[in-house]
Amino acid sequence: MLLLRASGVARVFGDVTIFDGVDIEVSAGDRLALIGENGSGKSTLFRVLAGLDAPDAGTVTRAGRLALLTQQADVGEERVLEAVTPPELTRARVAFESASERLSDASEQNLTEFAETEELYRTLGGYDFGARANAVLNGLGLEASARTDQLSGGQVRRVMLARLLLSPADVYLLDEPTNHLDLDGAKWLEGWIQASGAAFILASHDRAFLDAVATRTAELERGTLTLYPGNYSAAMALKATLREAQERDYDAYKRKKAALEEEQRRQASKGGVEENRKRAKDSDKFRSTFKSERGQQIFSARAKAMQKQIDRLDAQAVSKPFQDRRMVRLDLPPAPPGAAEVITVKDLSVERDGHAVLNGVNLHVRRGDRIALTGPNGSGKSTLIAALLGHLPHTGEVKWGAGLTLYVTGQHGEELRGLNTVGDALLDANPALTPHQLFEVAAQVHLPGPAFPLADLSGGQRTRLSLARLSVTRAQVLVLDEPTNHLDIRMLEALEDLLTSFPGTVLLASHDRRLVAGVATRVWATGNGSVEERPV
Repeated sequence: MLLLRASGVARVFGDVTIFDGVDIEVSAGDRLALIGENGSGKSTLFRVLAGLDAPDAGTVTRAGRLALLTQQADVGEERVLEAVTPPELTRARVAFESASERLSDASEQNLTEFAETEELYRTLGGYDFGARANAVLNGLGLEASARTDQLSGGQVRRVMLARLLLSPADVYLLDEPTNHLDLDGAKWLEGWIQASGAAFILASHDRAFLDAVATRTAELERGTLTLYPGNYSAAMALKATLREAQERDYDAYKRKKAALEEEQRRQASKGGVEENRKRAKDSDKFRSTFKSERGQQIFSARAKAMQKQIDRLDAQAVSKPFQDRRMVRLDLPPAPPGAAEVITVKDLSVERDGHAVLNGVNLHVRRGDRIALTGPNGSGKSTLIAALLGHLPHTGEVKWGAGLTLYVTGQHGEELRGLNTVGDALLDANPALTPHQLFEVAAQVHLPGPAFPLADLSGGQRTRLSLARLSVTRAQVLVLDEPTNHLDIRMLEALEDLLTSFPGTVLLASHDRRLVAGVATRVWATGNGSVEERPV
């Protein structure tokens, strides 16, 4: 059954076309992954599909109930269970309870109202809602009795997701549903989606999540939506194959065009040659003139014929493949290797509010280790990093290798505080950069010049700046706390390439399963006050 269709949809802001000619069909059971760079228009497309915004061209038709999860968190001041209960179910329960109370007067009207309100309450799933709500809240790591006004931003985001999953719908539009979910939460959501008979469109940068749930993939790129069969990995493999074919066709087109243009120039040059007729006999001059003019006509005609072939070739030519430049390429001196023994930790313990977050932790890190720090939200990953850096009071011993330089990033860009411009941020990562190199780095990752204020950067520009800083640092140790926050898939893949090629030591706290699998040589799992080494 076709539930949602977009035909020729376009959205324009001012003189900027966000996307154009978008065609989508979603049927029951479909699970469509929607991918694209930050700012490519995914959230805008969701609003158009949901009917919140009208398209500037094309049409959207809907045949079922549709539910949209946006990236903005918005809940009131109430208990979590109340916040996730659908409003229509709350109204139906109130009406049913009121009708039940009036049954003491068994009039025909009261009996009819009771039957009608009970039917609506049952149809909306009122009888089993408590069990379903508990399952969803437990899966997302939420307490039903907690007050929403006392939750963190990430927890509020999970409340919104729970509210959506508990709202009956035929099509769910989920915009970054795994944001703020730990590994267990993401796996639970995968299972919930796989078990559901509804249709889903899933905008996400979580590659492992998309591989687990998606049956088709749509990429929004430079204003055009391209559909591929299969999950994310299958879609990108097909895209790579098609791109290779496009590159071969484009190279063949360029070679053929160059040969035609060379032949055209040769014919044109022949047609322009004049003969020396000063010594020719008078009887031969007429023949020579006719022959020369005839030759010019022939060669000119051949040159024009060549131009027609070139024009036909241009009309049939494939477009030049898009060149995506993400990594900074500079001739920088290699960083000194630093000490072989990077960190030694003995009996490290940290308490917060009288509660032991870490207790008797012992760790050892050598040069070249790439360590992924994993564990549920609140299990102590950020606490461990802060203690290792000396930012938290602790007991025990933390010893860093002599002379090591560190590059540290926080979950919320704390490392940029106190810096004013793009140039300041780059020099903070590498003070040896020359003025020319500052301009070169900014240009390579499509950032404004070094004098541009950090406060005026967009979210996408800030993520490109973070990648540029990592690319130019000469530090021997990278300490990265959730560096994938707000990165799109291409930036994630660029980060993965950078970390795997980094010659020093990496300590990485992340919930991104694909990044951990691609980068880590060791895995530390936090929980119950301990840090345990796990198989990679």
